[in-house]
Amino acid sequence: MLKTSANPNKTPQSVSARSISSAVSSYKQPPSKGPRMLSMRMATSVLSAVVLLGLSHVAEAVTCGDLKTFYKGQQCCGSSSKELTVTVPGCPYNFNPPACNMAEPQTPRDLSTGAQGQMTPKAATLTDAQANFLPLVNVHFHYGAEHKSDSYQNGTDSEAYDASSGRRLASNPRPGWMCATDTLSSSQMTPYTFQYCKGDVQVGKSYEVHYVHSSAGVDSDMTDGINADDLADGLGGAANGRGILNPMVVVQGQVYQIVSGGPTVDDLLHGWTVVGHENSVMYPGSTTGQSWDNSVCSPYAITWHVDKECHQVSPESFDNLCKVMKETYNMEADLYPHGSRKLVDSKFVVKAEYVKPLA
Repeated sequence: MLKTSANPNKTPQSVSARSISSAVSSYKQPPSKGPRMLSMRMATSVLSAVVLLGLSHVAEAVTCGDLKTFYKGQQCCGSSSKELTVTVPGCPYNFNPPACNMAEPQTPRDLSTGAQGQMTPKAATLTDAQANFLPLVNVHFHYGAEHKSDSYQNGTDSEAYDASSGRRLASNPRPGWMCATDTLSSSQMTPYTFQYCKGDVQVGKSYEVHYVHSSAGVDSDMTDGINADDLADGLGGAANGRGILNPMVVVQGQVYQIVSGGPTVDDLLHGWTVVGHENSVMYPGSTTGQSWDNSVCSPYAITWHVDKECHQVSPESFDNLCKVMKETYNMEADLYPHGSRKLVDSKFVVKAEYVKPLA
């Protein structure tokens, strides 16, 4: 259940009816496979609803009926722009994303030779052994690399995307940095029909796969400890699985270029431990994705381990990654590539001295 601590000195806060409507409409049951963690969106919506209901102490879980009653009582239906003034009873968590000049260091950072940053981090950076001690809670991939290195630095696709106009949907993700294709032969560029990976996944393109580890991870069988992998779509399990609101999170990022006839990798789901990552760095940053830019930044502090090499893999190997995600872990949303966040301005990433060889 969710609780808020009382604070009689808390001043009223103005919120829109739209936020209540979103809280009600976005409440979804977790998948049926095992005791899944709440998604971040669901947890945020429910906690926001608790605050909006004006409860100083929630002794029982808030029900959908509670939300519906409050929504109707405030006459919000059909009035999405209506402003409400409610007393917020001292909820210790603020889900409003910070302005970048108030946030901790961000990701992705330019990892090319000589790239600079200006921030000194407050969070410690976890090592490779510490990362692998944490449960693997999610695997997903981005269209193109979010990071930039000497090995993947082709920005043609992202420049074309950024120059175009119009609303961008999840079905049209922003491309990141690509590995070079000028040395690939026509046979290496032979198209492949993917059976399990969805959306814009194609031969010749590059994808940054993120292996997300978190101390908030849980196993589908709670009786045998928490360190067994139990993957699910999204990052809710990493951010607040088991109700943990201050987890340690490490993301391992590895870039793969899909090449027909390329090397076979049987287990890309654990690619970080299967494919060599000798040329890797570690640094403190944040979550990524198109939700953040150089104005509004991620509020989460994350350790990053990034392989600076570009690894070629066969399309069959990459499709098998999606096959395992779908058939073993019932994943669906993460079979599609995520959009890539633009490289963060040097003002909001760590100084070079905090980008260290992986240890």
